[in-house]
Amino acid sequence: MMSDFQQEKGPEATDSMDMDNQFERFELLSAYLDGEVTAAERKQVQQWLDTDPQFHHLYKQLLRLQREIPTTPVPHSPVTAEQLSDRVFDAIDHQRGSRRGILVGGLAIAAVMVGAVSHLGLRDGFLSPRYADNLTNPQGEGEALTIALNRPVVDIPPTIP
Repeated sequence: MMSDFQQEKGPEATDSMDMDNQFERFELLSAYLDGEVTAAERKQVQQWLDTDPQFHHLYKQLLRLQREIPTTPVPHSPVTAEQLSDRVFDAIDHQRGSRRGILVGGLAIAAVMVGAVSHLGLRDGFLSPRYADNLTNPQGEGEALTIALNRPVVDIPPTIP
């Protein structure tokens, strides 16, 4: 017979409870193998080992793993810990340097752009104020522009053939 809680929640609740229960049993078995259980917990695990074939199978698998892990060969690394540490710190320094280079480069480009705009603005005068020029002849006379077409202003030497 199911409890009122299980009846209200339906089959999904019992599945999650079973998962939690299995996880707790696995944790307790692992602690049992490591010798980290109380007397009451040890008695509970031994009862499960005697009555549950799946739990007993899991116990054998964990026991085999516990025996084989210390004998598993560790691959030899051609890089020492000191060399690896140096490489990591060199990579960090390189990243900081490249970031600093990008920042300095960006600031230099911005300074060049500001300088170019300022130079053009001052040279052409579009950044400086302009005033209307009203130049008049101080004597009040208007002079006409005269262009000499037949007589050049400067003597041109004759060409020699």
